[in-house]
Amino acid sequence: MPRAKILRHSTDARQNEKIAALVGDYGPAGYGAYWMILEIMHREEGMRIEHDKARMRRLAGQVGMAADAFAQLLENMIEIYELLAIEDNHLVSTLSYTRRSKQQKPEAIEVSTTGEVPMEYLSDEEETKVCLNAGYSTKEIEMHRRLRQVVLQKAPDVSKHLSPLNINQSMALYADYKEKSIFHAIGQLQANPDLCIKAKTTFDAIRDVMSMQLLRKGHCV
Repeated sequence: MPRAKILRHSTDARQNEKIAALVGDYGPAGYGAYWMILEIMHREEGMRIEHDKARMRRLAGQVGMAADAFAQLLENMIEIYELLAIEDNHLVSTLSYTRRSKQQKPEAIEVSTTGEVPMEYLSDEEETKVCLNAGYSTKEIEMHRRLRQVVLQKAPDVSKHLSPLNINQSMALYADYKEKSIFHAIGQLQANPDLCIKAKTTFDAIRDVMSMQLLRKGHCV
């Protein structure tokens, strides 16, 4: 997946409860370190950083912190503030800051009360408001974002060619399948691009793979 040349975030990003908690404990230094990590991450292939001792020590240097202090901050960003996560031995962001350019944005975006909205055009804060107004819980919104992030990381080709998941579709997948099975299906999509040919949306592609898995296993996931 191409590296992100632009890292967009809302001007009220610091109001996000996770980021606010970080700032409350670490102040501007913690806030600055977080965005430096995100800037570095978005220059990496797949927008993720290999998580090993040597790479994390270099990352500490890039952020301008002593290795021990950075290791503690990083652990807190993962365990306490839940701003970062470790997936497949890579450091990733739990919040998505990718969206299409303004040139691709239509003049008007119709937002329905069912949550079926082009979320790729919205910041995290705007998306949260839309989903909360549609009746979704904070937990469900985080589940949706996590699933969308997994698609971006594990199946970047799917993200480029198929329309993304909306929250209705994410919740439908979680209602029918276990998270581990969904993640496995997403990995299969990247490994077998032919599986996406007949699908028009990421949701359809994942459901098709899940259906094939059920047929092979002969029982429900």
